[in-house]
Amino acid sequence: MADLTTKIGKLKLKNPLILGGGPLSGTVSHIKKCADAGYGGIVTKTTTYSYYLQRYPKPLYRVKDFMKKTDDPFFVPQGYMWLHREHNSIYPPDVFAKIIKQAAGYVHDRGAILIGSFAGRGIDEWKKVVTLFAEAGVDAMELNFCCPFIPKGLEEDERNEFLGIYFSQHPDKGAEVIRKLKETVDIPLFPKLGPDSTHFVDMVKVFKEAGADGVSLFANDRILRIDIETGMPVNHGPCGGTSNHFKAHTMKWVSEITQALDFPVLGGRGVNEYEDAIEYLMAGASGVEVCAAGIIHGLKHIQVILKGIESFMERKGYRSIDEIRGRAVKHILSHRQMIEDVRPLYADVDLKKCIGCRRCPEVCVYDAIEILPKKVKTIKEKCTGCSLCSQVCPVTAITMFERDNDLDHFRALAWEHRDLMPELFNDASQGKR
Repeated sequence: MADLTTKIGKLKLKNPLILGGGPLSGTVSHIKKCADAGYGGIVTKTTTYSYYLQRYPKPLYRVKDFMKKTDDPFFVPQGYMWLHREHNSIYPPDVFAKIIKQAAGYVHDRGAILIGSFAGRGIDEWKKVVTLFAEAGVDAMELNFCCPFIPKGLEEDERNEFLGIYFSQHPDKGAEVIRKLKETVDIPLFPKLGPDSTHFVDMVKVFKEAGADGVSLFANDRILRIDIETGMPVNHGPCGGTSNHFKAHTMKWVSEITQALDFPVLGGRGVNEYEDAIEYLMAGASGVEVCAAGIIHGLKHIQVILKGIESFMERKGYRSIDEIRGRAVKHILSHRQMIEDVRPLYADVDLKKCIGCRRCPEVCVYDAIEILPKKVKTIKEKCTGCSLCSQVCPVTAITMFERDNDLDHFRALAWEHRDLMPELFNDASQGKR
């Protein structure tokens, strides 16, 4: 039987699914429901001392690209987009500590861990709340280095300039917080980052050296969608949002951080099915945060994902999560490796399988497919090996083969204007390897 047990630094989870902090973990009853749903870990709703963020924005949720079926009310389409406006917990941190204290035992009895979440404005706030939460029973803390600034004029407090995303934009200041907290408590600390940067490896290295036990990627980005029928912005304008398509962006950074730093990363955004969780793990994630799917599908869906992971592992022969984690990372090639180790390809059509649908010539931007009366065939001399035709073929009649030299590939690229690059076609030895 597949073992879903997961280790994240000092922490041991019964499975790699972690509830991302949000509306599902803002009260004792909500936290208990998530523990019953089967999460391996639960991140509580973020708390702060900011009056504004305790109350605003008012919760407003919208889904786009969400096809509904009258005969199946519980149908959830792939690729929908979740847009939301959301406040932090209305309960001040001192009060929320009482919620943690009431819920922690229940969570632990169900084999899960509880992770607190806080956005502080100064080191005194950070030390006070992390201590409170640790005493109340959290197993770790997620440090909110990701929430946006409070809009000017809505709450005039100069301390709000040093809140949330400030610590991602100024990693040295985030590192100061981490160092002070490591002197204060003995529980793991995971800074949570926003997606608005291009230097995450450098940033995470600073946090690691300061004593962080891992990082969480990412908070939802601010995005904009338009209702073209009304000409109005969805949800009144740019707001937090995610979809399955954001998964690729997060996984890129998960893989780069784990490759460069060998450091625990909690990956999140865009997880709806077990395949998404497996992808994150194979990209190197130590745990996978899942929030929106628990809302849109309902908490019962967590068991669907877990059973999917377990069935996948049994089908593929994986005995543990450790055998999955980072499996793809070692196969990620550098630019130089792509040049030196990846052979050029060409496509070939199996005429016995081809049904003559003519789908492949529609996507062949190199005009390397000849249309026959009832079939198609590739023109090897013009084929650059992009492989798209083989992926859209509905009957898998197209197979890709390796060329034995680079020269023929370069000739295919220049085929349309052979007269402009005669050196490619006159020197048969050039470019071979």
